[in-house]
Amino acid sequence: MKRNKKSGFSLLEVIAAVIILAVVAAATVATVAPMRTKSEDKLADQEVATLNAMSQTYYLEAGAYPSDADELATAGYIANTTPDEQARLNRINNNYDYDSATGVFSKQ
Repeated sequence: MKRNKKSGFSLLEVIAAVIILAVVAAATVATVAPMRTKSEDKLADQEVATLNAMSQTYYLEAGAYPSDADELATAGYIANTTPDEQARLNRINNNYDYDSATGVFSKQ
């Protein structure tokens, strides 16, 4: 009796390939997750610097610091006409502390 030899991968080879891919995927996720957190922190630092610059510009033009971020928006320093811009203003109000005596924004 003659056996027909079929070409293809054995079950063992497929399982080995899946295990290798799973290990590579796990290593990638473990490497990328801390980068995302670091990126979000840097973005928050940049936003604080931008808000502080806006506050200083407002002070130079108006002679007093704004009472809050909403006053910066009312004066036209922070755009808030579209829903995305309004959501950004809400995030600013919720995620940053503001000292109206010094005009300084800071992360919470």
